[in-house]
Amino acid sequence: MIVSHFKEVRRFMGRLDPGQDIVAGFKSLCRENRVDSAWIMASAVLRNPSVAPLSSDGTGVDPTVQPQGPVFCPSISGNISQEGDGRTVRLYSACHPVGGGATVLGLVQGGEVLHCEFLLVALDDARLVRDGTGGLAPWVLVQSAEEPSPGPQQPEPAKPAFPPLRTATYEDEESELHILEIQVGDFLDHPRFGECRVVHAPVDDRVTVKLPTGKHVDLHLGVMRVMPPKQVGSRRVFQIEVRRRT
Repeated sequence: MIVSHFKEVRRFMGRLDPGQDIVAGFKSLCRENRVDSAWIMASAVLRNPSVAPLSSDGTGVDPTVQPQGPVFCPSISGNISQEGDGRTVRLYSACHPVGGGATVLGLVQGGEVLHCEFLLVALDDARLVRDGTGGLAPWVLVQSAEEPSPGPQQPEPAKPAFPPLRTATYEDEESELHILEIQVGDFLDHPRFGECRVVHAPVDDRVTVKLPTGKHVDLHLGVMRVMPPKQVGSRRVFQIEVRRRT
């Protein structure tokens, strides 16, 4: 069991802007307000959302599907926590295609916002950390976000089973902003693959690109640093670098 008692709470109520990606919108809100752990309640109408249905055995998710057209999500429940080097957004909902079709229940991984109203409760006492190795990636660790209060000397505690979170640097925050700028048709200058053309806009820090060889691959930008774009002729090129582990 993983349990944490929160005393420091902030609440944000509002709406996301039409046209933005729902996951990117919540990430931007959290970055601008320094939110590391939170609970989200929302309702939305999305266009062409990416949804990963729950697997039949209940231990993970199936491959992503994308209902076409407007999709009504009357009750979205989710959270913000830490996974790998940064924040991760989890949104769960039943997605009902407005034009008819089967309802999809699962993890909403992206989608263009037509309408979205939300209540976000930020929990500032601790950070919840996810296991990103597979399946539903459950919370595995609660990290205190406060300095311990002075008190009697205690024996040195054993090392935690999981390494502490790496503090996000200014460059990391800038990289996240540049990820939000990437559009279909832009180019990423990869240190290994060279210049790759973006064929699908980033969703949850993952982007599909076409390599110079013609092959399509998915890149995880969360483990890389995205530099400001440069105009090279008619092309907009983002140089990307592999982040150094600290």
